[in-house]
Parts: sequence; C-alpha cells; structure tokens
Amino acid sequence: MEIVIRPYELSDRTILEEIFMLNTPKYFAPEELGDFLEYLDLFGDDYVVAVVGGQIVGGGGYWIRESDQQGGLSWAFLHPDSQGTGVGKALAVYRIDKIKASGQAKTIMVETSQHSFGFYEKFGFKLVGQQSDYWAPGIDLCSAVLDL
Repeated sequence: MEIVIRPYELSDRTILEEIFMLNTPKYFAPEELGDFLEYLDLFGDDYVVAVVGGQIVGGGGYWIRESDQQGGLSWAFLHPDSQGTGVGKALAVYRIDKIKASGQAKTIMVETSQHSFGFYEKFGFKLVGQQSDYWAPGIDLCSAVLDL
C-alpha cells in the first residue's frame, strides 16, 4: 500500500469534511466542524492530506512558532477504514519531520483527546496536562509535548 502525503488543496475540503464527520462524536464534537473548516481557511498552507489508492483518507496540520521555538500538530484524523493501517503513523512522521527539518522548534506539542493520546505516546510525546470533558462531554483534553 503506497501512502502519499501531499499539501492540502481547496478541492480536498469536501472529502475532509466527510471524513471529519465519520470521526464524530467519538473523536470530535459535532460543533468542532466549523472550527476545523475555519482552520483550513486560515492555515491550509500547513495542512497535508494522506492519499491511498488515489483517495484522500485523512489529513493533519502542523505549525511552527519561531518566537518560542514551539512546533505543534493539529486537526489530524483518518477515515475509520484507514485507522490501524499505518497511514496515521506516516502522517504523524511526515509532520514531525517537517517541524524538525525547519530547525526552528525545540519541542512539538499536541492537544488531543484521551482516545488519541496513546497514539502520540508511541512517538515519545509526554502528557503534560489533562482536563476532563474539555472538547465535549466524554472527550477530554490531553496536552502532550515531544522534546526534539
């Protein structure tokens, strides 16, 4: 299975919205869809999509803030059929490598839920904070950091 990671294009928006909704309400609260679409409008240049067999199966964002040498991962999700296939790992590694390659970040942070924290833990992210029911009832905030 070949996994292609490429920059987000405006024509990807509809399929990403559909995949986002397939991850609701387990990973995201329904009201977060508007926040995600606004993120794409504002920060789409730092968003990438994962393509398998010519089909977009997910995406994820990343950012680098030079002022405090902080990088971050944001808004990552996959089509449920692609979870556990290695696509999420490829997407995470790609974004972590982009941040590392910039040479501008000493740490990478991710704010995720308890449902996804274990995934990031495999990459060396350490939990630095947790808040119950932050995103929505039953979806906690897990703040985690990876030292570079």
